[in-house]
Amino acid sequence: MSDTHQNISNKPSNPKIFKWRRQVWFVGVALISIFLVGASHYFEGKPIQTIQSPQVDEIEFRPLEVKPIQVPEPELKEPEIVEPVYRLIEGKIARNQSLSDLMGDHGIPLKTVLEMVKQTRPTYNLRRLRPGHPYSIKLNSDDQLVAFSYQIEKERELLIERKDAEFVSRFIVPEYEIRMGTLVGTIQKNLITTVLQAGGSYQTAIDLEEIFAWQINFFKDLRVGDSFKVLVEKKFLDQEFVDFGKIRAVTFQNRGKSLSAVYYKPEGEHGGYYSSDGRPLKKQFLKSPLKYTRITSRFTHSRFHPIYKKHLAHRAVDYAAPRGTPIYAISDGEVINVSRSSRSGKHIKLKHSNGYVSSYSHMSRYAAKMSRGKKVQQGQVIGYVGATGAATGPHLCFHLRKNGKSINPLTFQSPGGPDLQEKNQKAFHLFAQQEMQALKSISNT
Repeated sequence: MSDTHQNISNKPSNPKIFKWRRQVWFVGVALISIFLVGASHYFEGKPIQTIQSPQVDEIEFRPLEVKPIQVPEPELKEPEIVEPVYRLIEGKIARNQSLSDLMGDHGIPLKTVLEMVKQTRPTYNLRRLRPGHPYSIKLNSDDQLVAFSYQIEKERELLIERKDAEFVSRFIVPEYEIRMGTLVGTIQKNLITTVLQAGGSYQTAIDLEEIFAWQINFFKDLRVGDSFKVLVEKKFLDQEFVDFGKIRAVTFQNRGKSLSAVYYKPEGEHGGYYSSDGRPLKKQFLKSPLKYTRITSRFTHSRFHPIYKKHLAHRAVDYAAPRGTPIYAISDGEVINVSRSSRSGKHIKLKHSNGYVSSYSHMSRYAAKMSRGKKVQQGQVIGYVGATGAATGPHLCFHLRKNGKSINPLTFQSPGGPDLQEKNQKAFHLFAQQEMQALKSISNT
């Protein structure tokens, strides 16, 4: 079979087949020719369109402005401030209550109290707490002592504060708002009652008495129907009335006699009271050395002593006053003795000009820095009322001598005080005229 097939393929082509192929070839060529002729007729009438390049406008490219990315700052929250928490304890010193007792009642260790007493001593002796005086204790959240305050007097407060490991102390005097007020009264019983009925205070009555102490004997010369008009300072703290202050001007009708007084303080000098025509009302000596409540014993050559139980001369005057009442130097002078004895208790003696000597006994304590040789001014606090020595209660025994001879302070006529300097007289008269005009405008009703 293979050989036969091979032989057949190698034979010359069949003429019939060759003829058929040639016919097919001619038909194909003819068809292609017809197609090409038709195509040429189709495109013959059509213009050749040239493809133009598209018009591209030139674009000016500006450099890009690169702006920094605004990253919002993180909101910083202030750290929370934790306010310390304090506890305030207020009250009044009880009778026979010591500082250690007071602090111990509120859990303050004795060691802390002793340190506070020691570090405060240059300012004030904390062993001198007085019954009835207000205090406050400030404690932190751990019940540790932060501050302690003590009302020594109406116008003076002691403040002790803890600073790290130490206690720092100082005195505080309130800053009052001062307004002017008026008091009008007519004597019916006595001066103090009338002043209180007029809206004043006990202290205002004492001040009024001291202003005219050398013109009026308020124990003997006051009469029913006498009258006064007073221009006085009124102290306010946080819009609330606290107390009366200094009397600025006053007129007083006593037994048909008209008296006047104006407080005037020349620049750079001490102030004082003057009559409306400029004469000083101040004398060389104060009428009394303190604001007293009553006289318990007068000047006498024979008095039954309540402790010694026998009659003794009492060439002095005893003024009863609450413990701690300030005692004033009655005149400018020098301290010649600061001592303590079983009879006079705590005692100070002052030497004044023209041979005068004054002494003050039974003090509870001395004022700060009182020592021999110290100079003092009239009205300066030298000590405080007490009951030391031979005393049955708190009072001041006051003794006045001249050239060694005892003088009755209640009948003593003090020499006059210094006049206004000539350079201050014009200013005073203008000021006094204004004050007197204010008093005249006050109604008696």
